[in-house]
Amino acid sequence: MLNKEHKAPRPVGFWLSLATFAVLIALVVSFTAGLGSAPHVPLLLAAAFAAIVGAFHRFSWQNMLEGITQAITPALPALLIIMSIGVLIAAWMAGGIIPSMVYYGLQIISPRFFLVTTLLLCSLVSLAIGSSLSTIGTVGVALFGIGEAIGIPAPITVGAIVSGAYFGDKMSPLSDTTNLAPSVSDTNVFEHIRHMMVTTTPTYAICIVIYGVLGFVFGGGSAGSAQVQATLAALREHFVIHPLLLLPPLLVLVMVVFRVPALPGLLGAALLGYLAALAVQGADFNALLGGVMSGYSASTGVEAVDTLLNRGGVLSMMRTVALMLIALSFAGIFERTGMAGSILEKVVSHVKSDRGLVIATILTAWGVLLGTGQQYVAIIMTGRLFRPLYQERGLKPQNLSRALEDAGTVFGGIVPYSTGAGFTENMLGVSAWQYGPFTFFGWINPLVAIALAAMGKSMPKREKEE
Repeated sequence: MLNKEHKAPRPVGFWLSLATFAVLIALVVSFTAGLGSAPHVPLLLAAAFAAIVGAFHRFSWQNMLEGITQAITPALPALLIIMSIGVLIAAWMAGGIIPSMVYYGLQIISPRFFLVTTLLLCSLVSLAIGSSLSTIGTVGVALFGIGEAIGIPAPITVGAIVSGAYFGDKMSPLSDTTNLAPSVSDTNVFEHIRHMMVTTTPTYAICIVIYGVLGFVFGGGSAGSAQVQATLAALREHFVIHPLLLLPPLLVLVMVVFRVPALPGLLGAALLGYLAALAVQGADFNALLGGVMSGYSASTGVEAVDTLLNRGGVLSMMRTVALMLIALSFAGIFERTGMAGSILEKVVSHVKSDRGLVIATILTAWGVLLGTGQQYVAIIMTGRLFRPLYQERGLKPQNLSRALEDAGTVFGGIVPYSTGAGFTENMLGVSAWQYGPFTFFGWINPLVAIALAAMGKSMPKREKEE
């Protein structure tokens, strides 16, 4: 009996857990920012380091593997959706849908108001479909091409795209994170959305002002006019451009209204793209089949247009899928060995007031997101830990759910090794180190939430009956 107790796993203590977390951050920053490497290797090294620490605390590999499996399993639907987006992009390129969006957008959108228009359009689409990644991979690609043509710096354009996409990811009742946060906090999704308006509305207003100023600074010249004309000419030459090709994006919104699940909805939209490629563009069937895996390929003679068009396919998503699997593996080991719990319990022990509780929740969700790169992990782990404290203090559960999203969701597109950042870099060719400083929604929203909490504002209490 004593021998069994001696060999039983013991959770990793606070300081060693914190050191493991620091190793992760140091590896990622040194590899990605310092060496310009992909985040996959440092995340893998950090996961290996965490496993070694767990082994020294008597956690068997089988035990840690179960933790990895538990972390990855809930994310499998998201992995399938990411791959389906690759198919959708290739289909919409071949069918002339995205080229038509770019063509008409270049003629309609004013360069001075381009960034504000980008923010608003991505917000509306993401709000309608509830997916930041789908928004970035479709409308975002088209807007990126427009921004390139009119001379807006790519990192600023991507910052506006990501800001709008994550606004919808946070506020849409169809979004997975918008449903996850209230479910962890024991409130309903509509109470949750109403409560988020308090922090989201001022954040969004500030973003409109900032992007409006940047639009006037970078969109006022005529430097992009030649590029615009070259882009329009290349698109007219290589595609049939027609307003009816704008119908598939509208049909996606119709699918949302009729609550078509995300995966069949995206594949159905991809099928529309391939039908347009065959019937309208006269594409070769065998080439389309190859494009399902390898993506769409074109050679227009205009480098900027080729960069826009040559993308999509299942293989283009594998970098993002691998990043997600490795990050979740680290998260699974980190949680199973008790390292996450040791750090979070230390944070909780210093909470002495309602204001401190909300601020601690935001900072903890922020920290878990930085440590794992995964929105789901940040929301679930933080919500599980803090939920009893909100109940003890008589705070309504929507206080917790809002705090989880104010940091755990909106910052997800900025962390360089997160799924969102990896996906965005795959789609648009700009890394989070470049566009992150211009993703104002992700930075400002948590700061607004912290400021309101520090002032003791918008923290409703439960009624005595409750």
